[in-house]
Amino acid sequence: MYQFKSLDGLTRAALIALWIHAVSKFLYGGGAAYVGGEYGAATASQVATGLLALVNLTALAGSLILVGCWIYRANANAHVLGGDLTITPGWAVGWYFVPFANLVKPYTAMKETWLASHFGSNWGAGDATDLLAWWWGLWIVNNIIGNIAWRLSTAAPAFSGDMDLVNGLIELPLTWVLVRIMIQIRDAQKALRHAEVFA
Repeated sequence: MYQFKSLDGLTRAALIALWIHAVSKFLYGGGAAYVGGEYGAATASQVATGLLALVNLTALAGSLILVGCWIYRANANAHVLGGDLTITPGWAVGWYFVPFANLVKPYTAMKETWLASHFGSNWGAGDATDLLAWWWGLWIVNNIIGNIAWRLSTAAPAFSGDMDLVNGLIELPLTWVLVRIMIQIRDAQKALRHAEVFA
């Protein structure tokens, strides 16, 4: 049903997009905190922060697309390597967009992908890395803070800028952890596939 395809090129592209987004989000958060609460004619810092917001939005769109493609492909490969996973590649991506289920199901999909990539058909007997828990905890916290910042953007702009900065600061370790997970899954899939082909 699924075909195994190398994650090398997709991983490289997704990692670049993730780091561009993380850095642009951090810079935007710093700019938003700096100009927060300023009103009147647009200053150079407000214009620069607006441009950073555009760069961040573009980087976000690029990273969402590439990481979504990576999650789909990694999960499809995991189905080939591990057999009977409970979450399909489509739902490994789709659960991110389903309210309430998106608090648990994407983590479950990534955990299954990681386990099948490392343990093959014995994936149910393996243990997942602690990086998965760190990734998901940082993801939830980052989304909560981002939501608070967005809701405060009209009610309390100065505080919203500070929340954007905190959001940008959390994005850096979140990206680092996700990058480590993606590299581990890519490398494990490559090694397991090599072992299966040459067994």
